[in-house]
Amino acid sequence: MKIILMRHGKAERDGPDPARPLSKRGAREAAAAGNFLRSVDEIPDVILHSPLRRSLETAGRVEEALGKSGLLRLCEGLLPEDSPVDFLSETLKEFYEYAGSDYTIMVVGHEPFMSDLAFFVLKRSFTFDTGTLLEMSSYNPEKAWDLCFYVQARHLSRLFSGGDT
Repeated sequence: MKIILMRHGKAERDGPDPARPLSKRGAREAAAAGNFLRSVDEIPDVILHSPLRRSLETAGRVEEALGKSGLLRLCEGLLPEDSPVDFLSETLKEFYEYAGSDYTIMVVGHEPFMSDLAFFVLKRSFTFDTGTLLEMSSYNPEKAWDLCFYVQARHLSRLFSGGDT
């Protein structure tokens, strides 16, 4: 099983938190992430996103850049204050039992959830600026996980969208 973690793209500052849309920079970050994943042939089987607008819009831009459709799935356990332990024991267990080890899940969420989840699984600290990607894999999700890649948005944007963020 592979899990690709992504913090949502940069959001607009104005408006109520749940409804804040992606900024232009955030849209570029999301497209660059999708272009990167397509270029390294890491196409997720599903893209889980939180109920917050910026997460949904990020997931949609990634899906569009991948050239796929039907990948998006709302996941209630991805809010900033949610528990990565609960996410792993409930959501990931469900996917592993359903699809087995040859399945790639992309998770588009928020801080501090993303860095807490990465730390809990990999036992290392990572910085999740907006648009950051991290992929980890395991043949047995209840045992050890390996880091596949960790790429910050500034690198993705320069290489895969033609501009700085």
